[in-house]
Amino acid sequence: MNRSNEQLTSIQMAVALAMTIIGVGIVTIPRVSAEEVQTPDIWISMILGGGICIVATFFITKLCQQFEGMTIYQFSPILVGKWLGFICNIFMITYFTLIVGYQARTMAEVIRVYLLDKTPLEVIIIVFTSVGVYSIISGIYPIVKLLQAYFPVVLLFVLFMLGLSLINIDFNNLRPVLGEGFKPVIKGIKPTALSLSGIEIYLVLMAYMKQPEKAMKSAIIGVLIPVILYILILLAVIGVMTVEEVRLLTWPTIELVKSIEMKYLILERFESFFIILWMITTFTSFIMNFYLASLGLSQVFKKKYKSFVYSLLPVIYLCAIYPKDINGVFKWGDYLGNMAILIAGIIPVLFLIVVFIRRKRDAKS
Repeated sequence: MNRSNEQLTSIQMAVALAMTIIGVGIVTIPRVSAEEVQTPDIWISMILGGGICIVATFFITKLCQQFEGMTIYQFSPILVGKWLGFICNIFMITYFTLIVGYQARTMAEVIRVYLLDKTPLEVIIIVFTSVGVYSIISGIYPIVKLLQAYFPVVLLFVLFMLGLSLINIDFNNLRPVLGEGFKPVIKGIKPTALSLSGIEIYLVLMAYMKQPEKAMKSAIIGVLIPVILYILILLAVIGVMTVEEVRLLTWPTIELVKSIEMKYLILERFESFFIILWMITTFTSFIMNFYLASLGLSQVFKKKYKSFVYSLLPVIYLCAIYPKDINGVFKWGDYLGNMAILIAGIIPVLFLIVVFIRRKRDAKS
């Protein structure tokens, strides 16, 4: 690792995590959560899901602090053996590659519905992935600087959008709180936690961190920002529409934006501006996962990083066009969510157990 040239501050780490999490989920989380919970208590599920993600980041940061300056691709063979570490690394690379294809396809679906209805999906995906290659070819530091530049724009726009939607909120749609008890809330924890997938980037990015001892603080901030934004979006979407209506909409957040009336601003089709900003958040998450997949291949096979960036392009394209329709895309998202639970929640805990056992054995010997 070239730590002298590519060191990230704690603020940059928090922004990178927040911008990676905020992506596709911002337009899908209301519908997915409403399908599971079926009550207005979705926001409570999001709070609990956020708490679970913070616990997961604790284990991730504790694990990576044991191997300072190394990514999980580098220390997993040392920790669990060459072949088991290789299998773990390939699994992670596969996950990052699949999620890149999923994000490209979801973005293309939204653009085709709301902006470019006559443009083939294949063209949108090719353009999107090509721009992604241009963005990640120089490494992690330019990527994080790009995320840092976009972050305040995205945050201010989302808050502005939520502020405009306040006049349309009917608070009766948010009542009663816990009207059917905790059981529906518990059912909604899994989809809300899956919408926060992205914390697994710390398994790689902590190797670049200037002050690894501040990683936990950065991770908490990076998770809390999207959790708070998601809670506000859920309250606005359910408040303006009902839970029953949200369950029937493909992109509830975009429909919320379409309902905003700009009486005092000379603007029409306000959803077009939202989609553009949403494309930025999806793109930032896209390039981060694209980078992690390319870096993983480079470190596992000990070859040049740039060659894997280009070689992944056709693989990502095939992954993006594989689902036959939007229902297939959503099912794919569920599978990726389960993979994220394994990578961010289970593997770090198992690795920490191995660290503890090895230290105890070494102490005895």
